[in-house]
Amino acid sequence: MNLRPLLLAAALALPASASAATAWAGVDATTRGYGLHAGGSVFRVPILGTLGIEGAAEKAWKNTNANRYALGATLRDINLPITRVDAFATAGGEYVNRFGVYAEGGVRGPLLGPAGWRAYMRSGTASGFGAGVGVELRF
Repeated sequence: MNLRPLLLAAALALPASASAATAWAGVDATTRGYGLHAGGSVFRVPILGTLGIEGAAEKAWKNTNANRYALGATLRDINLPITRVDAFATAGGEYVNRFGVYAEGGVRGPLLGPAGWRAYMRSGTASGFGAGVGVELRF
């Protein structure tokens, strides 16, 4: 039995992401508006990534739409082997004229120094389906 492929796969999958952050903050443009997000890590989860808390506030593009406020638990820094990007997933509560729950997932990558980009998709019971892109600073 040749163990070389197994060892290579383990070496690529096990390292933690190089862009792991203790805190982060950024700006986003979404299908429904623009906003800010910020969060912090609570603890590292071996092999998986970082578990943290993230909050967001968004202003609607049109005055007819309500603003969105959200707070959720996030799993970030999920290593994607052989790439310079990592994934994240968030679930929590939101308020857009009424309370609801949401789930969000996406990818993040480096730009320059502590700055990075992110792209994501989201679905919520109060806000519906949406997507966005943004930049963030990681500390």
